Amino acid sequence: MLLRGTLGLAGAAGMATTVLSGPSWAGQSQRKQVRGDPDLPDVPGMSGDRLANEFWYQFDEVTYFKQSPQLKAAYEEIGKHVGGNPLKGVREAWIRLSGSSGYPASYTAFLRPVRDALQVVSSAQTGVFEAYYGKSPHGVFDTMSYFAQGVLFDPRRAPVQSEVHTMDGDPPLNYHTWHAYCYANVLLGIDRRFWAAFIPLNGFAWGLQLRAKPDTRKVNPAQPRKVVARLAASWLPGGPERTDARLLEFHRSGPSPAG
Repeated sequence: MLLRGTLGLAGAAGMATTVLSGPSWAGQSQRKQVRGDPDLPDVPGMSGDRLANEFWYQFDEVTYFKQSPQLKAAYEEIGKHVGGNPLKGVREAWIRLSGSSGYPASYTAFLRPVRDALQVVSSAQTGVFEAYYGKSPHGVFDTMSYFAQGVLFDPRRAPVQSEVHTMDGDPPLNYHTWHAYCYANVLLGIDRRFWAAFIPLNGFAWGLQLRAKPDTRKVNPAQPRKVVARLAASWLPGGPERTDARLLEFHRSGPSPAG
């Protein structure tokens, strides 16, 4: 799996300190190759890193637009368990149970009955990450940074869907939804090393998008690299527990783009 054995806390901290010296800061990385498919076709009107555009397009294909029967069944099972929407329901359970004296054990216990379904969701997501980025933590940092800034313009689903690969919403609370799933995976031992390394990257992307406020229908300007570096240095060394606490703080006191 992506990041497994490659991006622990020390690796994340080191990555944060090198953001300024490399191309990883703003959506200007060098062309990368997709493993097994080095020649991606040109897409008229596309803007931004080609590999990152393809990754997010295919991530949406696998996890949303063309879900496998197994993934659909998994989401249905989770939805029944949380009382409705499998995405919003898990996020709301995470927020609700975070206020209990037994948290995070209470959250772990609540989702344990759907552990197998969560494993199916995890496998679908990590499979796409690994197919496009292998074990490259710097590649994943790039793609999360591009995503949060809104610099990836992909017209393939327009006009039905927005052209920019970024998180919907203002504030973009689906970062919290994703975190609620990621943290559940860590607590339940589902691809734990992968998600423990990814959680701070997701927190970083949340903080960066709060700052960037990208438009979902047009190419957005990249954020100054010092801003990206500062947010990376703030979020990436934090680890799952600290990231969890910081995201929960939003629901108590509101957003803090500077981290």
